[in-house]
Amino acid sequence: MNPYSPEQWQAIDTLGHTIDRALLQDKVGLTMGGEPTYVSATDRTDLQWRYTAMGEDKRYLAGKLLNRLHSFLAPAGSLRHYGLGKLYPGEAVPRWALGCFWRLDGEPLWRNPAWLAVDRDSIALDSEGNGKNPEQTGRQAQRFMAELLPCLAIAPDTLLKILEPEADSPTGYMLPLLTVQGEAGPYWASCHWEGLPQAGEITLLPGLGGAGMRLPLGDLADATDLLAEAVPSLEDTPIRPHQTAPLAPPNSIRLALCVEVRRETVHVFLPPIASARSFVDILTAIEATAESLDLPVLIEGYPPPSNQGIQGFQITPDPGVIEVNIHPAGSWQDLVQLHQGLDQAAVACGLTCEKFALDGRPLGTGGGSHITIGGEMPEDSPLLRRPDLLRSLITYWQHHPSLSYLFAGEYIGPTSQSPRADEARHDSLYELEVAFLSLAPRSPLPPEILDRLLRPLLVDVTGNAHRATLCIDKLFPVDNPRLQLGLLEFRGFEMPPCTELRLLQMLLVRALVAWFWQQPYTQPLRRWGADLGDRMMLPYYLEQDLQAVLTDLAEAGYPFEWAWFAPFGERRLPRYGQVSLGENPVRQFELRAALDPWPVLGDAAAGGTARPVDNSLERIQVRLTGILGEGLQEQSDRPMARYQVLCNGCPVPIRSTGTLGESVGAVRFRARAAAPGNHPAIAPHAPLTFSVIDTWHQRFVGGARYHVQAPDGSPYSEVPRTAEAAQARFRERFEPLTDGPVPPTLPPLAVHPDTPHTLDLRLWALR
Repeated sequence: MNPYSPEQWQAIDTLGHTIDRALLQDKVGLTMGGEPTYVSATDRTDLQWRYTAMGEDKRYLAGKLLNRLHSFLAPAGSLRHYGLGKLYPGEAVPRWALGCFWRLDGEPLWRNPAWLAVDRDSIALDSEGNGKNPEQTGRQAQRFMAELLPCLAIAPDTLLKILEPEADSPTGYMLPLLTVQGEAGPYWASCHWEGLPQAGEITLLPGLGGAGMRLPLGDLADATDLLAEAVPSLEDTPIRPHQTAPLAPPNSIRLALCVEVRRETVHVFLPPIASARSFVDILTAIEATAESLDLPVLIEGYPPPSNQGIQGFQITPDPGVIEVNIHPAGSWQDLVQLHQGLDQAAVACGLTCEKFALDGRPLGTGGGSHITIGGEMPEDSPLLRRPDLLRSLITYWQHHPSLSYLFAGEYIGPTSQSPRADEARHDSLYELEVAFLSLAPRSPLPPEILDRLLRPLLVDVTGNAHRATLCIDKLFPVDNPRLQLGLLEFRGFEMPPCTELRLLQMLLVRALVAWFWQQPYTQPLRRWGADLGDRMMLPYYLEQDLQAVLTDLAEAGYPFEWAWFAPFGERRLPRYGQVSLGENPVRQFELRAALDPWPVLGDAAAGGTARPVDNSLERIQVRLTGILGEGLQEQSDRPMARYQVLCNGCPVPIRSTGTLGESVGAVRFRARAAAPGNHPAIAPHAPLTFSVIDTWHQRFVGGARYHVQAPDGSPYSEVPRTAEAAQARFRERFEPLTDGPVPPTLPPLAVHPDTPHTLDLRLWALR
């Protein structure tokens, strides 16, 4: 639901156009992409919507979303593509990646959508008629290949029959295929595969997935030399062979195009193709074949090469979510239209971007909503044209923890998916300062030097460059040309519950780019010390920090309003409740959620693919308002610290915020038993009983009891299914107290130097 009034959104939209004019005037050439994530709107309890990557419902909903986006979001002449996603350690096959691609020059990539089949996993199916016998399947694939070969000017004797393990009849056909450079230009080449157990046929490796994913390449005899692939430009003349191409040496081509029929649909598997020209031309031949046979086909396999004039989006599975790698937009207006259309399509398909914790707290999807910036082409990227822009962003993010924490998900800290630069290594700031000496404002720097300069420093504690708040592994990695995309990825953004909040996050990034392009930010890096893991975990100080960011932007000419960002704080760090102290309604005691990093458990995941964490700790902010000044003249001999807060009998370090009558502190505690987890001897501390004591009169003036579970002590068995149920569960866990005991002697306040703003109940538990 849109949290903004029409007037507020109009102001946001007006600011978006103002920033666009500044970016256009300075010829920044900024484009922005993103990776929104979604979960099922009807079932948030299944494992596929909690932490596993794959799932039947997930695949079905992703297919529905692809069909809808292809219908109204993609331009005419686009290709619906069922491709290969990432292959992670421990997973048997690559994940699926459903995509839609089109040419940036306006020419059609696929002319007639009538010849594109719809995948049956994304439409309602019954159990009848889902497949043919192998002989029928093989004959249909053979017929398609026989019609395709003349389009490529390749002799049919290089075709190989495809057999499933233990099968006698072919289920499809495959063709070794590569674009090679000849004297008259590039052409399609093929070769014989020798060394197979049976000449003229291959038996697929056991497993899941299509034929193109299970080719027994290890059975091939060694080739004298592998052919080099030609990489013609998209602007080059299309490959139009007029005579049969000569055969390449045996086994010199290890890429293959496969055609098979699965579930009554012809599947054409495309191998990895290095050039957009070759990708376009093989599609042209496939479409001509489909039209000639009056037979729609489904295109699967590898997607087109990046940044060669073909653009698109992909829908992929990730742990607990569906992720949409949306194509970039160049203007604020395009961003608004793109993301509003995307979210409308997701909702229509039964997806949402909100879920709830067991205790009723509102959460994002858990899959993040990363933001990427770059240019239309890698060489146009503002980050490569002005490397000091990267320095400005790194420095400003390091100066303002709110940018790393306030928009993030539950999992933060040095072992999370988006750690800050100063959370990774103790020497990282020093080394960054040395690196910044090479990033003088408006000074050019070769992109390969920029990569070598910063990629070793923008990493997590394991040295992983992909896991960083500001990730440059797709900027210009010298060891991976396919990822030299000129992109910077902001990984510290969780998926907001509505389009408008996500667009506001993007607008904030756009404003910072516009500001730093005009005025590079070259301040020294800041040593936060204990404050980063203590004071900056509290919502009061995070919001103060973000207000400082907005003040900077207003002074730069981009006036954001604090009220626009209030929904982020209310969701990320919600208020559990508040009570009046004594009989004075001005004096208030408030409890609010605070942040706490999740540490990875050492050696628990040795040899595995998961990283178990200890999420048994929680932190709560305690805030008192209106507590100073009352009775000071009459009681001038009394100390200023009139009120003391106890949590389970332990004193909470309450510190003045600098605002008269306002103090803030925090309590860190074990909310639940962790198995496995750190410090197993420490039992859960919940429920927490808070008492506010008037030390001048030795009396209880107010308090509350905070329950982690239901007030009767029973654990919640499943997550709330509706927002109303979540809110009811959230409210019942805060219990106001109007009476309580006063200890005869108040315990002394013991402040640990690492957590001066926080009472850690674990330190008291074993005393």
